[in-house]
Amino acid sequence: MEPLRPEDPAAIGGYPLVARIGAGGMGQVYLGLTGTGRHVALKVIREDFEGPQALARFRREVATVERVRSRFAAAMVGAGLDAPPYWLATEYVPGPTLRQAVAERGPLPPDTCVRLLGALAQGLLEIHGHGIQHRDLKPGNVILAPDGPRLIDFGIARGEDQTQITQTGAWNGTPGYVAPEVVREQEPLPASDVFSLAGTIAYAATGRPPFGGGRIEAIIHRTLSGDIDLDGAGPRVADLVRLCAAKDPGARVTLERLVPLAADPTPLAADPAYLRVVGSPPPVPASLHDAAASGLVPPERTRTVPGGGALGRSRAAVFAAAAGVVVVVLAGAFGARSLFNGDDDPNGSAGSPSGNNSQGGQGANGGPTTSSSGSPAGRTPGPGGRPPDVIFVKQPTNDFQTTRFSQENFTCLPAVRPEDDALANDLQRSAPRQPVTGKSVELSMRFKYAQPSGYYVAAQIRPPSEQQGNGVTGVVQSKPQLVPKNNEDVGLKYPADFQWKGAGNGTYPLMKGVWTVVWMHVHPNGDAFFMACDGFTVA
Repeated sequence: MEPLRPEDPAAIGGYPLVARIGAGGMGQVYLGLTGTGRHVALKVIREDFEGPQALARFRREVATVERVRSRFAAAMVGAGLDAPPYWLATEYVPGPTLRQAVAERGPLPPDTCVRLLGALAQGLLEIHGHGIQHRDLKPGNVILAPDGPRLIDFGIARGEDQTQITQTGAWNGTPGYVAPEVVREQEPLPASDVFSLAGTIAYAATGRPPFGGGRIEAIIHRTLSGDIDLDGAGPRVADLVRLCAAKDPGARVTLERLVPLAADPTPLAADPAYLRVVGSPPPVPASLHDAAASGLVPPERTRTVPGGGALGRSRAAVFAAAAGVVVVVLAGAFGARSLFNGDDDPNGSAGSPSGNNSQGGQGANGGPTTSSSGSPAGRTPGPGGRPPDVIFVKQPTNDFQTTRFSQENFTCLPAVRPEDDALANDLQRSAPRQPVTGKSVELSMRFKYAQPSGYYVAAQIRPPSEQQGNGVTGVVQSKPQLVPKNNEDVGLKYPADFQWKGAGNGTYPLMKGVWTVVWMHVHPNGDAFFMACDGFTVA
């Protein structure tokens, strides 16, 4: 969670806001309270992101989430579609994504993988029963809740009676998890979700992308003609995954058959290994007063919304929540979307705004983000104009979200305009030009001639694009660093300097591929603006 900022509203759709819990290219996700004190995740579309196709996608997502009724998916609480700001509220649950859990703790044990496979198969079966295909199942879209997994992010899901919102010749999905028939015919089938389930469990069992890394074209080629990577997976896991990963959708095992095949007498929620991965749910404020005491809400807002009670509902459409629902997570479709597949991050989100999964300067462990001094992070400059440790990236443009380093010409594309052209031209950055083979990498930047006073920078690390999730998981940021005088370097080491509570996510190991480094100027209030881009290759 991250403290609310002065520009944030006090409430959305009549729900008082108590924290930020997610962000991305399309907007912001907040933690809100209902009139009975239950927590909801409120997804709000940015005011400048209101093109016809974006709104059509959002409306379809709302309609899809409303139709899905399953213990394996987040239930809808309400939505506002009449006028800006457009919003969607679902239940909220703490918990890491499968992508985060494996990245931080390693592959899951074979028996746990089988139980997870069985639970997700049952979840897909229930969702398909409502006439809905998920269409983007992957590790970043599976939340490991204490009572079992949740399928999230229905941003590109489609019901049987819904019109496809995709440009001709394009397809939606994530390379490495998308089924061959989706790539070839651009028309997903229910069996396509089964193929994606195979890749998701293969990743859980091995800790590796199911069809390897590298360029997207290479991943797609291996998906169409290669074997799924199951090296090191348990025999039962491997056998079940292969049944799901047949190239021909007609040859894949059906979900009706898969559920009994993966049946296990021990439920996943009673699996000790699963519970260790899930961990203890982080505390969340029970009221506005609690949020203010934690530094998440400005104190004056407790006076404008007394006691954190429900505000008057907006005129937007509000759908009643089922009574007594356990808190679940918002299906966060807030990764920036690329043109080729409607999703900027080919592999595992999130950026899903769950308790343990955060982005853009949220506590990686789900609690209130704190500065190095231990006090709640905010937007008030520290001594000498030092910005707060948790920065806020102020350029959620598609170019910024999708720019990646190219080893071929040592540039980043698409190009992003820097905040200050003169300083950017004077900025020198350093990253290894030879392939990295170790477990860490040293990065640095300096100004060649300029000596701006009190100038802070931060670096953002983006793993190879095929390793990221729908919420841009794996993207981490350093704390702001003061640029020394006398044109000395600002030096950082990955992953050591990116393993802190407000980094945004857990750090990925240095896996094979091309990594991107974005340098940003951080203002005293914590706002960060693009300055330069660099990168390196891991062999």
